[in-house]
Amino acid sequence: MANALCFACLGRPLLLSKGQDPVAVKTRKALAIMGYLSRKSGLASPREALADLLWSGTDRHKAMQSLRQALRQLKTAEEAAGMDVVRSSPGHVQLDSAVFSSDLTRVLELVERGRTGDFHEAEELWRGDFLSGFEDIDPEFSEWLLVERERVHSEVTGAAFRHLNQVTVDDGGVQVEAGGRFLLKIDPACEAAHRVLIRLYKKLGQKERAEQQYQACVREMRLHLDVEPEPETKALLEEDTATVRETVTQAVEDPGSALLNSESVIRLPEISILAATETNPSLAEAQNLKEEIVAGLSSFRSFDLYHGDYFGEDNLPSPTLVKGHELGSYLLRFRHNERGGKVAIQFEDRTDGRIVFNEIVDLNQWENLQAAASQTISRIHLFTMGKLRNPGNSAAFARWCQAEALMWDFDPQSDRKALQLLNDLERRHSNFSMVFSAKALINMKQLIHYPIEDREIGLAMDDILALSEHAVLLDPWQPLNQRAYGWALIQSKMSDQARRAFLQAGRLNTVDPANLMSVAEGLAFAGDIALAKKNAETAMALFTSVPRVFYEYYSNVFFAAEDYETAAQFIERASYTSMSGLTTRIAALLCAGKRDEAVQVLERLSDKYSEILKNTLTAQENPNEWAKNVNLFQDPKTRLNYEQGVNLVKKFFFGDRATI
Repeated sequence: MANALCFACLGRPLLLSKGQDPVAVKTRKALAIMGYLSRKSGLASPREALADLLWSGTDRHKAMQSLRQALRQLKTAEEAAGMDVVRSSPGHVQLDSAVFSSDLTRVLELVERGRTGDFHEAEELWRGDFLSGFEDIDPEFSEWLLVERERVHSEVTGAAFRHLNQVTVDDGGVQVEAGGRFLLKIDPACEAAHRVLIRLYKKLGQKERAEQQYQACVREMRLHLDVEPEPETKALLEEDTATVRETVTQAVEDPGSALLNSESVIRLPEISILAATETNPSLAEAQNLKEEIVAGLSSFRSFDLYHGDYFGEDNLPSPTLVKGHELGSYLLRFRHNERGGKVAIQFEDRTDGRIVFNEIVDLNQWENLQAAASQTISRIHLFTMGKLRNPGNSAAFARWCQAEALMWDFDPQSDRKALQLLNDLERRHSNFSMVFSAKALINMKQLIHYPIEDREIGLAMDDILALSEHAVLLDPWQPLNQRAYGWALIQSKMSDQARRAFLQAGRLNTVDPANLMSVAEGLAFAGDIALAKKNAETAMALFTSVPRVFYEYYSNVFFAAEDYETAAQFIERASYTSMSGLTTRIAALLCAGKRDEAVQVLERLSDKYSEILKNTLTAQENPNEWAKNVNLFQDPKTRLNYEQGVNLVKKFFFGDRATI
């Protein structure tokens, strides 16, 4: 955009410029606001979120004052540039997309197109990491920035690799070489990019250049990672040209079957998103709703999303059936009613042309955009994942969905079936990160709730922590991995690190109420009561109907907040069949001064829980070990209060009831 204010956010120094003329901005936090907004859906954020992110060490009133001062600094810079980019309202701050651009946005446009010249221009624009040098301006912002950099890296490299998987040498290999060099500019130790270039040079018959590229790969990986390339990389030098050509041809015909940069590809359900390009400013809210829904679907990391725009109803594409996609192929259509201010959203199954749902969203009926978007996101996610839970579907991601469904059954037999599926997935797809986090969660569940019948096949806590760490290393922007890591850290008595992991999980997916409720419970155990309540309240507002199991999570949040009456009320609504749920109820009643009622609850539920103990062989386990594992609260006072419930439950089921 020639008349736009350009934000150079890749590398350091960070510049705000109109054309080539720098525009001075007084503080880094003012620029950080632009960096944060540039990555948000609709380029907008609530004021409170910005204040909490950039001034986390001060109270809300002072933080809001500091935010207003930073916005004034941006306004001064805008006046100097002769442009109006930052739009402020009492509740939100937004960048005007008509007059705002960034080097990152340009890079993403270039790599999506993927021509030779595009890769060359992108390489020139990439001056370093996103918001380099801004790691120290606030702890909360630093944590967000760490995740966002990974997301930027994933978006850019993923888009580039999509072009490089379809290698052609019709142009002498210049496009592939330009793409490979661009990827190595981002990460000189990217083994997959080195492999692309080695294959290219082999295919061109340039054996010496292929060997030089391999040596460069060895050098960079030793320097940056202190590791050697995989044997498969060196083996590429021994492949003959015909073998390389056969591999490339397979990738072109079926990119999902032989990605050149991946040894193990997990295909996902496909959703094509179709929306009219809107130029009417009055429809900005409708456009923001679409972007919120797309961003929400993306945050699940469970779909391959494709986007297309059209101009006017006359150019609306006709439906197309797609056959043979075992995970499902869908079409999500958006239509805006300019007169009524409503948005029509239609979700279609492209395998049979069936309309799954068609809803009219009146934004005036919703408290905010997030709540309106969450309804649509939940319907899509539940429908698509539900289809994949059919045991007849043997695709890798379908098998994962089947294992995840079994994990929610909360009984040992289902967990053993889930572990069988996960072990098979690990053998076939060793880089499927959620396999490792799921195995960690199952083993933690067994340690706390119902020890497995054969203890020898269970894992010790150190091994569970190692599993969850491995999952995060494979995919740090998968919310499930961060949550599993957080729970393993809680069990390992590392509450500060656990808090960071749960916060990351919450930021990675803000529209999934199940994720937010799990994060809330984890934060409550870690001792961050304010954020725990905030996440729990958001989750409860997003649920269309609250699953009963989440009342147990909610109860633990109130127990940590020392609101024992409310904790006891919510746990009574839960469908708990675990000793931990019973213990929370007893502890809440005791702390509320209702010991007689607590004893009555134990007597009334005695037969039910005695059978649970008998079936899971917990009675033969060490009751003291169970008592130690079931109390997850890290705050000393809260832990001591919960211990009252632990001791009474232990005495009732494992000791002398007559003395109670």
